[in-house]
Amino acid sequence: MWEFDEAVEVRSGVVDGIESPEQFLWRGRLWRVCSVEAHWTETAAWWERGVIGSGIGSTATAMAGASSAAVGVLDSEWGPQRAVFRVEAGCGRQGRREMFDLAHDPDSGRWQLERVSDR
Repeated sequence: MWEFDEAVEVRSGVVDGIESPEQFLWRGRLWRVCSVEAHWTETAAWWERGVIGSGIGSTATAMAGASSAAVGVLDSEWGPQRAVFRVEAGCGRQGRREMFDLAHDPDSGRWQLERVSDR
């Protein structure tokens, strides 16, 4: 499995009954989605939001010497969400297939390639 953080161009449509990636362009090659293996929604990690706590509505206590600015409260705002799709896609005449994790940020409309693994 290879990890990436690259923007990709995606054409979405209905694949296996789910609004999801249909084709994508990565490094000059067009990949056609054959199947959606899994999809899920992720929220921003708490450390990316700048808050500390153990759950909704909990207040974190400052450790000795820690700045009060580093302490916050987790509320019902879980932060930005993005959809992640694990797809099997093929490229070229030989139909080489690989598994891809593609993440979509609905706020910006951007797609990101995160992982690639051989089938």
